[in-house]
Amino acid sequence: MSTRYYAAVNCPACGTRFQTPIEQILDVRVDAEAKGRLLSGMVNVAVCPSCGTGGKLNVPFLYHDPGHEMALLYLPMELGKTEVERQQFAGRLTRELVDSLPLEERKGYLLQPETFFNLDTLIRRVLEADGVTEADLERNRQQQELVGELLQAPQEEWESKLQEKGDLVDENLFAFLDYTLRLVAASNSQADIARVQALYRYLVEHHPVGQQLAQRTEIIQKFAADPNRWSLLEAVLAAPDEETLAILLQAGVNLMDYAFFQAFLQRIERAETPAEKERLTALRRRLLELREELMQAGKDAVEARLAFLERLVNSEDPLKMAHSHLSELDELFFAVLRDQMEQAAQTGNQELLQALQGVGQVVERVAEETLPPEVALARRLLAAASEEQLNQLLDKNRGLLREPFFQLLEALEANSREQGEPEVAARLAEVRARAQAFVAPAPAPAPTTGPAAPTPPPSAPAPLRPGEEQRPSGLIIAKK
Repeated sequence: MSTRYYAAVNCPACGTRFQTPIEQILDVRVDAEAKGRLLSGMVNVAVCPSCGTGGKLNVPFLYHDPGHEMALLYLPMELGKTEVERQQFAGRLTRELVDSLPLEERKGYLLQPETFFNLDTLIRRVLEADGVTEADLERNRQQQELVGELLQAPQEEWESKLQEKGDLVDENLFAFLDYTLRLVAASNSQADIARVQALYRYLVEHHPVGQQLAQRTEIIQKFAADPNRWSLLEAVLAAPDEETLAILLQAGVNLMDYAFFQAFLQRIERAETPAEKERLTALRRRLLELREELMQAGKDAVEARLAFLERLVNSEDPLKMAHSHLSELDELFFAVLRDQMEQAAQTGNQELLQALQGVGQVVERVAEETLPPEVALARRLLAAASEEQLNQLLDKNRGLLREPFFQLLEALEANSREQGEPEVAARLAEVRARAQAFVAPAPAPAPTTGPAAPTPPPSAPAPLRPGEEQRPSGLIIAKK
């Protein structure tokens, strides 16, 4: 889970009072970005909307990484007047985390979280669990100092400073520059933003690492603009490093078929020099190795989702388990769930099929809670089994029936047509028209001298169209 609440804060610079979110429980399995926010210093940071002044709020939180069986409690000394008060805070956060988990996942380490009074020490503990060494931390510190020096120095001094400390420039430094740019962007200081952008451009243009990153970006963007096996081959041949190769492989693994590798062999045979032939041969061999690793990783991911699905089926509290594994409720999980339901139906295993359908309803409910309300409503409207249910949903959610919601339905309709799903697009158009009519003002009644026209009978429930099925996600999608 990732528990948040909003607190009122007074800006120390301009005195503006504003609301800011406070995070108290960060669970990396529920919120995949929680660790990144912690390491980048973006947990419990308040930025004044009036003057842009920002700073960290010294409030307690509990960090949970079940993969490492690690519960870390940040309990600043400023919290509470006595040790008893601080321990009361600790006990409340621990109980809140434990209560959110199913019984089978409540392990002993949760009851005795490691306590830290210094945030930097807690972050070091997180990095140690990931195998980051003291040498790595020292290099990061030196990189941050270098960025600070460059931003403070006149641009004409950048070259000499980089000649002295250029070995500190790597991809990690560029990542820190990105983070710095986000911080200054939040402050709305145009001078600071321009300064960081200028340093970024300078490193891209003048430092080998920056030039390599620019080349990688150009290659990947060119392939993404026209993805086919031939553009993939050209991108692979031009890749400046293995990281670029790995990104291309992940994006285009489905294009690496027999024809792709035949074309690769032809390029090797046409090599003009023995050295070039040797390079291409080694590149092809490495590509095959990386593809095998990626395919094995895909198999491992499927097996992990299968194991998770089995635990959900057997759990006494699948709802809590689904909440505590929110980051695993991805497209792969739903694909595995659909596959298992189809197998259970084909083999006539009604008991398993019913259990899987129950899990499907639970995870759909949990997944929907994370969606924007307009998206969640669109999914429920598409899954409505009758006109009566559709009208009930529209009536219950009148507050969402505004122009942004209609634009969302229109965009989903256009996307469905582009994806070759005309039945889904037609249903979306029908839902959009019904929703717009639902909130449209009623026309003024025309004057009549005769009896009123009879009220038409209610329309019959809309059946599924031929070739459609109701997926576990709740969407009615044409079979392909």
